[in-house]
Amino acid sequence: MKEPLNIRLLVLHLAKKIYVLLIGAVLGALVFGGGYYLKTYVFAPADIYVATSQLYLTYSKEVKIDNIYINDYTWQTLAGSDACVEEALKELPKGYTPEFLRSVVKAGLESDVRLVTVTVSCENPDEAVLIANAYEKAIAKLADRMEDVTGVQVFDSAKTAVKKGFDDRTLRMSITGAIIGTVAALVLLLFLFSVDDSVYLPETTMLRYNIPTLLCFEKKNMILSSWDEKAAANNLSEVLSGKRKVCLTDVSGESGCSAEEIGPCLEGLKKLTGAADMIHPVDGINQNADVISEIKESDGVILLLKAGGNNGKMAERAMDYLKIHKTDILGFVLYDTDKKGMLKYLSNRK
Repeated sequence: MKEPLNIRLLVLHLAKKIYVLLIGAVLGALVFGGGYYLKTYVFAPADIYVATSQLYLTYSKEVKIDNIYINDYTWQTLAGSDACVEEALKELPKGYTPEFLRSVVKAGLESDVRLVTVTVSCENPDEAVLIANAYEKAIAKLADRMEDVTGVQVFDSAKTAVKKGFDDRTLRMSITGAIIGTVAALVLLLFLFSVDDSVYLPETTMLRYNIPTLLCFEKKNMILSSWDEKAAANNLSEVLSGKRKVCLTDVSGESGCSAEEIGPCLEGLKKLTGAADMIHPVDGINQNADVISEIKESDGVILLLKAGGNNGKMAERAMDYLKIHKTDILGFVLYDTDKKGMLKYLSNRK
């Protein structure tokens, strides 16, 4: 195709399909926001309760706090060590396993090397408090064995467990999904526009095939107001001037319109010019290739083309066939055109 990208037509095409963008936004919001909601609330695991204890360490006078080698990693490792777990199991009822304790307990230094924080996360709040209290004693015993530590005391003992909160991102996920859905819908519309070989405008036939459009019919077979009857009649009279017989054939599809189905368009042409009696309808050239013999005996052919419908390639196929047989293509007549869309494209000119 020879015509350049028609930005104005693209914008009008997207505006007409704005509902597709809205559907994409809604679907994106439902998929992302709804999926997050289902995962977080409907299919979420059981609530987790967190119990926290804090122990205060006192170091020997020889130890410089700024250079202390006992760090956060030390306490993380210590909390999961066999020695610490065994001490904690001594303080707990029977039935607890080392693996379970390691999965629910964490210990570390949050900001001060002298303050050790023990965190226990369980589905049962009472159990979380029980394990935290057991670890208070276990860590205190192990800390007393460290050479640089002279004393350990419980700074804040676990008494209750608090339900673990989370950041509700349903709204943010919905907005993100809406944006992604809109972009995906826009990409889809751009792709469909790029592969659409339909003819929507009279100017397209000249740009694409170097053949003019003589006139346009609305979907009700009325001449478009922007292409008034006088101009259409003049165009038709010019191409019919000096002709004895002109064939009229539909090139919109593989089946095309039969001679009988062309009737409404033919009646519209007769209203425009008194010379329309020389126009003879024939079957669609793509439907019945044998009509080429009748077309060759005429003084030319006018091509009927339905606006829209992804029929550009079929029109090209018909024109190639006609050119091979050296027939004179006088012009196009577009039918089923969108008057409202045409007027918008022409800046609402009436």
